[in-house]
Amino acid sequence: MAFGPGSLLYESYGDRVGYLCAPATGLLQLMYPPLGRGVEQHSEFYDEPFERLLRSVPQIVGIIFDGDRSLGQAHRVRDFHADIKGTMADGSRYHALDPETFFWAHATFIDVIFRVDDLFHKKPLDPDQRAAYYAECVEWWRMYGMTMRVVPPTYPEFLAYWQHQVDEVLELTPAAARFVEFLHHPWEMEQPWLPRPAWRVLSRIGGIPARDMAVGAMPERVRELCGFSWTSAQQLAFDGFRRVVAHTWPLVPESLRLGPRPRAAYRRQGRLGLDAALARVASGTGYVDPQEPSRTR
Repeated sequence: MAFGPGSLLYESYGDRVGYLCAPATGLLQLMYPPLGRGVEQHSEFYDEPFERLLRSVPQIVGIIFDGDRSLGQAHRVRDFHADIKGTMADGSRYHALDPETFFWAHATFIDVIFRVDDLFHKKPLDPDQRAAYYAECVEWWRMYGMTMRVVPPTYPEFLAYWQHQVDEVLELTPAAARFVEFLHHPWEMEQPWLPRPAWRVLSRIGGIPARDMAVGAMPERVRELCGFSWTSAQQLAFDGFRRVVAHTWPLVPESLRLGPRPRAAYRRQGRLGLDAALARVASGTGYVDPQEPSRTR
């Protein structure tokens, strides 16, 4: 399958507003024990978290926006993880391509759709629209060529899976603990992508507000596991911030709201617009891959 004009993911996933949830998404990944262990043993995330984010996210969203190259891009993303394996603290083995582990990473990219909608949109998606988004995310997973055994078939089942993971599986892994420390004291971790004096000034001015924005976007259970305090005053400030985003972000020029990958896709393939994609959902019409006209999604 290749996503294209009329797909909900194609029409909306390239919006940079999702980066407001990036710290929460990253922490959710690190709190899954095998994934956190892989980052601890194989990644330079803590030396350059922002550079790593800016490198990896475009590769993943390319699966949505690269048209007839999307399947190859999905396989490249999958195969990049082939050598990420090792031993857990208890002596058991882990591998980044274990289906449960790889699906949890994918699940966090699904969750961000609904987290952004809940926090930063004026008009929330209705249940049918959420179910349609989820159905496309299942097809997104299918492109990796991984087993479907681990995939909740429906959106309500995904919600149950998600809640179980948050309540029963996630923990403050060493990798997650280090990221929490970074959120509290970003000025103590130099970033090679920015001159040291500039980083020290910017991180001290914006570090704590950025931390509060990140914590506000997290599930309450995750805040508790990570030891974040969260007061009613912080919640009021965060609510004010997200209302401002909801009302002003749509006014930002699209050239700034969209990342390079979706901009290139829209120039190359065109687009119908998110309203048209949502109207398709309301009419009960499934998304049809333009390269597979006989297959209805």
